[in-house]
Amino acid sequence: MQRRSFLQSALVGGALAALDTSASAAAANGKRPYKLLPCEEAFTIPEILEAARKHARNIPSWASGPIVGPALPLLMDLGEGRLRGMDAAGIDMQILSLGSPGVQNFDVPTAVSLGKLANDRLAAAIKAHPTRFAGLATFAPQDPAAAVKELERCANELKLTGALVNSHTNGEYLDDPKYWPILEALEALNLPLYIHPRDAAPGVAGAAVPGFTVGWGFAVETGTHALRLIGAGIFDRFPKLTIVLGHMGEGIPYFLERIDNRWDFENALFPTSAKLKRKPGEYFRNNFLITTSGMNVAAPLAAAIATVGIDRILFAVDYPFENQPKSVADFDAIALSVEDKRKICETNVRRTFRL
Repeated sequence: MQRRSFLQSALVGGALAALDTSASAAAANGKRPYKLLPCEEAFTIPEILEAARKHARNIPSWASGPIVGPALPLLMDLGEGRLRGMDAAGIDMQILSLGSPGVQNFDVPTAVSLGKLANDRLAAAIKAHPTRFAGLATFAPQDPAAAVKELERCANELKLTGALVNSHTNGEYLDDPKYWPILEALEALNLPLYIHPRDAAPGVAGAAVPGFTVGWGFAVETGTHALRLIGAGIFDRFPKLTIVLGHMGEGIPYFLERIDNRWDFENALFPTSAKLKRKPGEYFRNNFLITTSGMNVAAPLAAAIATVGIDRILFAVDYPFENQPKSVADFDAIALSVEDKRKICETNVRRTFRL
């Protein structure tokens, strides 16, 4: 079925209701025939919290990270309280990652040291609950050589199954050649990289409109990072590198046709632009996966399936910043077949993060 035809059938006239609803019915009866393995679920540790307080001079902001607020106890719980919440929501396993902005605000020695500590704590939590937790490695891009060593340690010794970066580091993105050793290591280690949002870098700071900082500015920031990687030819250089974007792809899937069209247009006008072997949309469909974090809604999911294919979509909640039971209930209510829900919630997640 053509993408346009799919969208019309999925989004117009309530046609979603005509799809197989057996998965929703089974979930409502407590008999979900697949596992829920959300993959953007945050934690932090007291040492990083204290360092963030000092760095921000105890003045909370989007740039400083979660140094105050009701989410803090949930973020720091890597034990029984978190597990009880997962059980209540029907979550089988969380794939954990250090909350934004991680260690990327700190000086190099502090960032490297705290990154290692966070990874050790994460590995300990996984060891204590190996069927309930998996994890993505933290690293300090501020020191690319140290970042490579830490990624190797996390993959080979701690057995973490991916890595996460909170978008820019001091306004710089991973398309800068000085960070390419990190990308090379990720490809060699077969570690998918989750690019997670944070406060906007100076170049896109205008996107952080008050009241829309998270709902819009974070997506613009993170989507910009992804497009910079594509435009820099990163996936010609590292063709097996896998990138994961949350929040239904930070808006990119819904712009892919225009992105491809205008890429050709701009390169016709400015022949000194980057040369790519393929169109930007091809890299996105081949090297990126997207998650449903904060976006467990029928209409954008239908559009994403039509644009990138169901095998490129992973279930996520964005705990504790989203309501975990509600996110699960919202996804359960989406009218998809059992097999399609199994792909999004379990099969694709297992394949991506080698669970």
